[in-house]
Formats: sequence, structure tokens, C-alpha cells
Amino acid sequence: MTTVIRAGLLFDGTGRDPIRDGAVVISQGRISWAGPFDACWVPGGAEVIVRPDETLMPGMVNSHSHVSIVPALGDQMGQMREHPLRQAFRAVANMRKELLSGVTTLRVMGEENLLDIEMGRAVSLDLIPGPRLIPSGVMLTSSNGHGRAVTVTDGPDEVRRRVRQNLAAGARWIKLFVTGGVSSKETVLDRASYSKEEILMACEEAHRAGVSVAAHAHGGIGVKLCLECGVDSLEHAAFVTPEDVEQAKRRGTWLVGTFSILFHPEGVEKVDASLPEIGEKIRRAREAVAETWSMVVKSGAKYALGTDSMHGMMWYEAERLVELGASNLEALMAVTSKGAACCGVADCVGTLEPGKLADVITVRGNPLEDISALSRVGLIVKGGRRYDGLSAM
Repeated sequence: MTTVIRAGLLFDGTGRDPIRDGAVVISQGRISWAGPFDACWVPGGAEVIVRPDETLMPGMVNSHSHVSIVPALGDQMGQMREHPLRQAFRAVANMRKELLSGVTTLRVMGEENLLDIEMGRAVSLDLIPGPRLIPSGVMLTSSNGHGRAVTVTDGPDEVRRRVRQNLAAGARWIKLFVTGGVSSKETVLDRASYSKEEILMACEEAHRAGVSVAAHAHGGIGVKLCLECGVDSLEHAAFVTPEDVEQAKRRGTWLVGTFSILFHPEGVEKVDASLPEIGEKIRRAREAVAETWSMVVKSGAKYALGTDSMHGMMWYEAERLVELGASNLEALMAVTSKGAACCGVADCVGTLEPGKLADVITVRGNPLEDISALSRVGLIVKGGRRYDGLSAM
């Protein structure tokens, strides 16, 4: 069955100019053609979907999230200590929410019990609706580090073992918690709980297997160690310096912004801000991000966006990025092709080009003129199958 989707505007994610009255042709779950509708050959018997007031674009890529967490409930690490079934029930609802918001690919940055790997398998078997998941398995954090829930990993030998266990289970990224975090009251945002030897061991083990490494790293010595050791993406990066950004640019390291969990009222502030230690870190991080990410946007460094468990809020990430100085086009690239490149899947998703998986959405309006159009998702196609008929939970 061939499907043709025609819309008032086509944004293909490549950076090329948008096309008025554009179309995408989908066959056997992949894109076979994309361009102006008047140049499109429509085969006999094809299904034709027409959305004249909408923009046709690639499905969004969420470059940083967790499947089981809901920040508005508070105590995120406590949520990861709950019974695995309770976590899984939350994850089912969360992944449905992501898909209905137009996210068709999501990189998971750590779960207990290998939940992200199992959830990814359930999605791929169509047992539950959700984005295509890129799992990292059990996150690596030290006994005194941020992200500590059930599992701790201390010392180079334990790091080696944990990385190998994750890879054997099917992890496609490795995730380290290197600096403190906003939502843990006992950690410091610009210090490191992992040594150079431990970070280097994680990178050596993962890279030898052809797998990349992401690190929760806000700033200070933690960021510097990550850059020195060859970490592939720095998550959050609220306190990076111009020197850090320049080094990331030279090394080709990705910076991943996660704004909604910090700024949105349903984020970490809803419950956890009542703790004085966390409330103060929220204030400091918000002030820092306004400066550091404006710098990142102007720097030419590679960056992408993720919601960090604020499920269904990629539109908010894009809006905040525009407020920080990015153009609408740059924000759209950050949630499509750049997100795909950051996550290592640019060969199959992120743009509307022949041969790629048919991950296609429409949004009502023109996001190149009004970025809030990303919050108004219409058609949702993942791998050639429609999902916009799902009801929200």
C-alpha cells in the first residue's frame, strides 16, 4: 500500500527551504519521494491524505528522556526505586504521551531494571504505542553521585563490568552521571563524582564496541573531565564556560539542552522546589542557562534537545531555544535532523528523504513563522503506520 501525504507546507529537516504544497510518498514503511506535489507521481490505488493548512515535517527526536519518571510527582530517584511494575505502568502512559506529541524517536538516558530495553522491545513488537526507543540500560552513577536509585557503580573495574552488562542486554548508548543534579539535594552541580579513570574506562569500553557515551554534566571539573576523556554528548550543560563550549566544538561533542524540567511549572519545581537545597539550585540553574545556552546557540557547537522526562513537551523545548536566541529553523533542526545525528540514527530518521523510515508528522500552522505550531500535532506516522487515531490517556 502506497500513501501520499500532501500538505500546505513541507519542511524536510535538511535545512533546505520549505516547499509550498509539498508531499511525501510512503511505501513499505519508508519514504520513496518528497518534494512539490505537482512533481509527485501518485500511483494508482494509493491512499492520498490532504492537509492544506498544516506543515508536513519529520517526526521529532527527543534526545534525552527517561521512560518511567514523571517529574511533577517529585522525588525522581524515589520513583526509580519503586516496584518495577509500577515503573512500567507509568512508562506505558509516558511513551503514549510522547508519541501523541509527535515524537517518533526517543533516546532513553538510563533506567533501573533495564526497563528501557524491555520497553523498546515492546514498542518494536507493537505491544504498546510509543516512539522508537534508543536505550542505554542501567545508568552509571557512583555511591555519592546524582542519579543514584538502586544501582551504584564505583571504580574502573565496576564501570567496565556495568558497561559490558548494558551492552550485552542491548543498550545502544552508555549513560554516566558525572556531576551533581538539580533534583538531588546532596549533590553539587559543578563537581564530579566520577574520576578521570572511571570516565575513561566507560568511554574505552563503549567505544570499542562502537557505542557512544552520554554524561549528565552541568559544568566545572565534571564537564572538563568528560571532554578530556571523549564523552560523546554532554547532557544539560547549564554551567558550561566559553572554553568548554569551544572545546566541545573542536571535538565534535554534542550539547543537549533540557529546558522544560527546569523552567516549566510541572517540572522539578512543582514538588521538589519546596526543599530549600533544591529550590536554590533551580534558581541558580535558571539564571545560568539563560546565559550559557544563548552562548551555545551562537557558538556553532553541535546541540540537540530533550525533555528529560517532561513527556510530550518537545514543543516547549523548541520554544525556549528560540527565546534563547535560536531561529525557528534552528529550533526545528534541533528537534529533527540534529536530534537524529546526536542520537546516532541520522541514517534512518530525522529528515524526509527517500530511503529513510517513514516517520512523518503534520502540525497545524507554520512552525517556521510560529514555533508554537509544534504543540498542535495533527497526523502522526511512525515507520509508515498511522498513530494519530490514538486517544490520550
